[in-house]
Amino acid sequence: MPEIIEVEFHSKELTDFQLCRLGRASIRKYSVPVTAFISDAFIANDTCHGVSFDHVEQGGVFRPVDGGLLRTGKVQKAWKEGRFWLLETQSGNYVLGSFMRGVGRKSFRELLQTGERC
Repeated sequence: MPEIIEVEFHSKELTDFQLCRLGRASIRKYSVPVTAFISDAFIANDTCHGVSFDHVEQGGVFRPVDGGLLRTGKVQKAWKEGRFWLLETQSGNYVLGSFMRGVGRKSFRELLQTGERC
């Protein structure tokens, strides 16, 4: 008898609010080229973590699928354009569509308070 293997798929379903924010963020023009849009963003160890959307391919480098988890490079600069925050990192420029409930905004404020970012 063949062996039974159980496989679990983990996915992230976004709320209507998050989808609306990502839609608004994606139609806006920005002062820099955008590498990806991030939902459920939070900061840990000077890097941004979240759910990635519309990630551009960078010269044959691995491209995360929409809805995949993403960790950026170290945040070098943060600034606001319109209603959205942008992050400049070693790996590109990211637009924060929404923050993770409970920890996202708090971790982002802590990053801004370090005085090392714009």
